[in-house]
Amino acid sequence: MSLRPSAFPAGRALRFRLRAGRSAARAGRVRRALAVVAGTAVLLGGALATAPAALAAPAADTCRGVSTVGLYCGYDPGTKWAEQGSKGAHVKEIQALINETTVYRKASGKRLSVDGDFGPATKAAVTWFQWYYIGESASDGIVGPQTWKELRYGKR
Repeated sequence: MSLRPSAFPAGRALRFRLRAGRSAARAGRVRRALAVVAGTAVLLGGALATAPAALAAPAADTCRGVSTVGLYCGYDPGTKWAEQGSKGAHVKEIQALINETTVYRKASGKRLSVDGDFGPATKAAVTWFQWYYIGESASDGIVGPQTWKELRYGKR
């Protein structure tokens, strides 16, 4: 089959015309095939264009020091009280800080889910953090001022 591109100015869709003697059915098949290829290219192009964003580390994987906050993972720069049953961005910050700035994953073999829900797993991780980094007397599973200070500024 011999196809030749018609004249197409920049920004216009690429169209093909069949040379004399080719059937309209064949032209339809060619156009559908080209549409599939173009659609696939658009999808792949979109996937490739968003790949850096998709592959970029989520906030929890980029905890960094901020001069006015201390260690900050991108969820909440505050120091709001948290205990089992708490929900919100401050809980995500606690979960991310424990995951990314401590040896919790190695010690427990688990990674906290950064979901903003202070459940039993988060309480266990906070209790471990307090015991390991502050001392046994501080391990109550509640994130108050002393625990926030250690999460944000403690030595690891």
